[in-house]
Amino acid sequence: MMNEIVINYKTSEKRFATVENDKVTKIFIEQPQDETKVGNIYVGKVIDVKNGMNACFVDIGTDKHGYVHRDQLPSYIQNEDPNKQYLSISKFVQKGEKLIVQVKKDETTIKGPLLTAVIELSGKRMVYIPEGGYIAVSKKGDEESRRKWRTLVQKHQMKHEGFIIRTNAFHSSEEEWLSELNMLRQKYVYIIKESYNLKPPALLEKSSMFENELMNELTHLTNGKVISDDQQLLQRLKQNHHSSEWEFSFHYSDENIFATYKIESEIEKSLRRVIWLENGSYLVIDETEALVSIDVNTGKFSGTKDFQDTVLQTNILAAKEMVRQLIIRDYGGIILVDFIDMKNEKHRQLVQKTIEEEVKKDSKYTRLVGFTTLGIFQLTRKKTKKSLAETLLTQCPVCAGRGKVESPETMAFRLERELWEKPFKEHEAVLIELTDEVKTIFCGENNVHLKRIEQSLHVQLFFSIIPSCRPIYYIRHFGSRKEISAKMNNGY
Repeated sequence: MMNEIVINYKTSEKRFATVENDKVTKIFIEQPQDETKVGNIYVGKVIDVKNGMNACFVDIGTDKHGYVHRDQLPSYIQNEDPNKQYLSISKFVQKGEKLIVQVKKDETTIKGPLLTAVIELSGKRMVYIPEGGYIAVSKKGDEESRRKWRTLVQKHQMKHEGFIIRTNAFHSSEEEWLSELNMLRQKYVYIIKESYNLKPPALLEKSSMFENELMNELTHLTNGKVISDDQQLLQRLKQNHHSSEWEFSFHYSDENIFATYKIESEIEKSLRRVIWLENGSYLVIDETEALVSIDVNTGKFSGTKDFQDTVLQTNILAAKEMVRQLIIRDYGGIILVDFIDMKNEKHRQLVQKTIEEEVKKDSKYTRLVGFTTLGIFQLTRKKTKKSLAETLLTQCPVCAGRGKVESPETMAFRLERELWEKPFKEHEAVLIELTDEVKTIFCGENNVHLKRIEQSLHVQLFFSIIPSCRPIYYIRHFGSRKEISAKMNNGY
C-alpha cells in the first residue's frame, strides 16, 4: 500500500492532500482568514476577578480580554477541600497575577477568547496535561487494551499529571510511550521557565492547526512519501518523524504541486453536487445549515442478478464513497444517507458493517446511529472547522444565494499560484485584469502580499479593475515595465 501526502505550502493558502493507493482520501485547506489561536499558550495578566461569575478576565494581548472559569484553574483542581465548589474564585486567583493560559476558543465580535489554565500538550500517542489530575483512554480500543494502558499510565503518573491516551498508543511499546512522555514533560518545563522571563501579555507557544493536521496524518498512516514545495516545512516534518518510515521529497518544478499530482481536479470534483460511482450509479450530496443529506441512485447500473442484488452492490459501493466524501469535504454535524431501499435486513447489516469499517480510516470521531424506521441511515461527525465548500465557495450574487461560485479568496490564491508557474525570467512586468475584491485579497493589507510576490518573482504587477457579477481575473499581457505601463496609459 503506497501512501503520499502532497503539500502546497509556499503560497498564502496552505493545502495538503492525502493519497492512498492512487486515490485521494483527504484534503485540508487553510486560508489566512481561517487562522486560529486555539492551542496557543500565553503568559497573561489577570485584569479582573468576578466572584459572581466564578471567572476571571485575562489580558493575553488580543483585542478583548480572555475568560477563564474557576474550574479551569490548577489551583482549584488541586485543592483538596471537599467543599471547594462553594468557594469563590478569589480564593484561587488574584487581580494582577501572572497566569499561563491556553486558548480553547477564538474570540468573536462579541466575546473575548475562551481560555484555560489547565495546559494541554499534544503528542502522537497522548495529550499530556501537566496539571490535569486524571487519565482518559481512547474508546476506539477494546476493553483489555484500555485497561492495560490505564494501568501502565498510572505506574508512571506523577502528582497532578493528567493524560488522554490516543488510539496510536495501542500500537506502541511502553518505551516509545515513555520517550514521548519525557519529551512532553521537558517541553512543559521549558514553557514554565520561559514564562519567568517574559512580561505579560506574551506568546509562549504557537499552535498551527495546519501542521497539527499534517502531523496527525503522518502518525495515522505511519509510512509513505511526503512531497512539499517548501523546504523549511519539510525540515520540520523530518525532525518530528526522523525515526519513521516516511520519505521526504522537495517539489522543484515551477508547476503548482497540486496540478502536478492531479489534486486540483479532485478538489473540483469534491465541490460537485453529483458524484458518479464506477458502476454507473451516483450520489447526490446537499449541504445545508442544519445537516448534510446524501441520496443514492442506481443510475445506469442494472446489475447481473436480481434487483435486490443490484441494490446491495450499489449501496455497498455508495457507502464506501460516501465516507470518503465526508472526509474529503470535511462535513460535520448530522448526516443523513438515503440508500436505495433494502427489503432484506441482512443486506442492511452488510451496508452498516461497510460504513463501520470505512469510518475507522477517519481521524475525526464519527457516531453511527443506524437506520431509522424510514430506512434513512443517520450518523454524526465531529465538526472542528468549516467544510471544504464553506472554505472555497461563497454565495452567488447572481442567483441570490440559491447556488454558489468560487469566492474572492479562492480566485486570489489561484492567481498567486498561476503567477508562480509563469516564465518571468523572460519578462519583468505583467498586466492583470481582475475584480476589485480579488485585487484587495491578492494584495493584502498595505499591499503586504503584493510586495512579497513581486520580490519573490522579480516582476512588477500592473492591475486593471473590471466589473463582474462574480470574482474573476485574467492574466492579459507580459513584457517590460515600459511596455506594460504604456498599455495601461493607452487603455490597451
